[in-house]
Amino acid sequence: MTLTLDGESSTQSTPTDLVLVLDESGSVNDTEFDQLTDFADGVVAAVADDGLFANGGRVGVVGFSHVAEDVIPLSGDEGAVRSAIANNPQLRNNTCISCGLDRAGVQLGPDDPQRNQAVIVITDGNANPGDPTASAAAALQGKATVFAVGVGDGVSQATLETVASGPGADNTFTAGSFDDLAALLEKLVAAVSVPGATHPSIAVTLTPPWRLVPGSVSADLAGSSIGGVTPDGFTWSRADLGDEDLVITYRVEHVGAPCGPLDVNSSVTYHDDENAAVVFPPVVVTVTCVPPVADAGPDKTVAEGSSVALDGSGSHDTDGVLTSYAWNGADAGVGALSGTSDPVASYNGLDDGADAVTLTVTDDNGLVDDDSTTVTVQNVAPSLTLTSCPVDPSAVGDDVSFTGTFTDPGTLDTHEMTVDWGDGTTTAPVTSPVGATHQYAAAGIHDITVTITDDDGGSDTKTCGFVVVYDPDGGFVTGGGWIESPAGAYPADPGATGRANFGFVSKYKNGATVPSGNTEFQFKAGAVNFHSGEHQWLVVAGDKAIFKGTGTVNGSDGYSFMLTATDANPDRLRMRIWKTADSTLVYDNQMGADDTAAPTTALSGGSIVIHKN
Repeated sequence: MTLTLDGESSTQSTPTDLVLVLDESGSVNDTEFDQLTDFADGVVAAVADDGLFANGGRVGVVGFSHVAEDVIPLSGDEGAVRSAIANNPQLRNNTCISCGLDRAGVQLGPDDPQRNQAVIVITDGNANPGDPTASAAAALQGKATVFAVGVGDGVSQATLETVASGPGADNTFTAGSFDDLAALLEKLVAAVSVPGATHPSIAVTLTPPWRLVPGSVSADLAGSSIGGVTPDGFTWSRADLGDEDLVITYRVEHVGAPCGPLDVNSSVTYHDDENAAVVFPPVVVTVTCVPPVADAGPDKTVAEGSSVALDGSGSHDTDGVLTSYAWNGADAGVGALSGTSDPVASYNGLDDGADAVTLTVTDDNGLVDDDSTTVTVQNVAPSLTLTSCPVDPSAVGDDVSFTGTFTDPGTLDTHEMTVDWGDGTTTAPVTSPVGATHQYAAAGIHDITVTITDDDGGSDTKTCGFVVVYDPDGGFVTGGGWIESPAGAYPADPGATGRANFGFVSKYKNGATVPSGNTEFQFKAGAVNFHSGEHQWLVVAGDKAIFKGTGTVNGSDGYSFMLTATDANPDRLRMRIWKTADSTLVYDNQMGADDTAAPTTALSGGSIVIHKN
């Protein structure tokens, strides 16, 4: 911003050159000429009293009629000027006003910005026909302030205003006759003897949303003082101000709202000891507001049932502040939003899919911007727990059941249950809890495999292992002989190998649900002597038989066993013995194989026979 003040000269503070231009034409009689001379002398005395000469000023006098002459050139000697006026003879001819104006311009010389230049023209009539009054006046006004005094009724106001620097009472004066000139003295001298400005000050107050840029205020006049600086304005001051151009510059910045054409200054007031009035024109700047920038953050991935933060805190407004955030657009079939009016919102995944979420921000100017981010919700497989599985052996044709529950963070998912009973499958839509019942048509040892699958393909599988189904009427098994026990079969001494003898019989008696029989197994290299007379179940299926029971090792109770045998060519046998209390393995000639795996150790002697009922 720039404030410019064109100061006026002062006879008290600036050297002033004043030229009196006196009408000496023949229309002025002797008495009137004396009155004119007295008036001119009074002007010189008055400006001297105001300090014109004391401050380096000068006064010159020009007389004009048909020509112009220097009564006295510019002089700083008050007495010499007044003496020249008193002793000046009258020219007594017609009226060439332009001649007087031109001669005053010669006396003043070139325009001097360091001096105040003023001219007082006193005339009682109009110029000669064809006199170039206007052009001469314009040339003189280019460097001096010209005052015009008209005496009598022979001069027109138009002529006075042509001669003077401006129309109106500030620059033109009239007197009815030369007798009345004395009454104009004080008024004319007051206009010519500009007091200047003492203790001038300019207070600038800004209008919000403008504020002052710190350190930006400067004034180009020496002696200027800048004070009272705040973001809202400042005050310029100086001891005095004469015929000087003051330029104050300062920078402002727009903060926040509003936009559009805005007054920069709420007030610019001038004050000095002379109570001068200065009106500064308003300064209007049109502010084009910049919309905010919404930033919804990077795309996100979240699992069903979990939440992820959507961070919009990168949103900003370059020319103000953000006043609101609004998150929206979540698909109810994919996810849900919370904290929708906060910079950081929370997105909760409900079902798999891609969801476009939009952030809308609004700034303090009411401008908005949008940005979107994509949230990909990933399916999470259900989690299945089998709460009960068959434990005791079940007879052929009896109900075999399991129960369970499952959870799925995808609350909108639907589910199906698949059951592999080992002899067929069953599928049906389910909700937790789950369960099913099945009846086996033949003896066997089965794994019941249960799978829960959601509608997005995620699944979980759990197994009820080693489900024993026996047939009391399905036959019995006998055997006796020996095998070559492999290394590692006896964990207490993995290097022990050699002959292991066996003998057994296991069968269901009529109407019994538990088989009866005896089992003997001896591994001399490991000093293992096992005996059982307690069989828990027996399964005969084709050429394979498996039975389980409890017994003693070297006469001590607390052991369990499971024997698997095949009646084939060759016959094969697997013997597994463990401590019942903690499942510590004592012997297994097929170490690491599944419990229901077919035996791989062939008999070295003896036989195994599966008897059909």
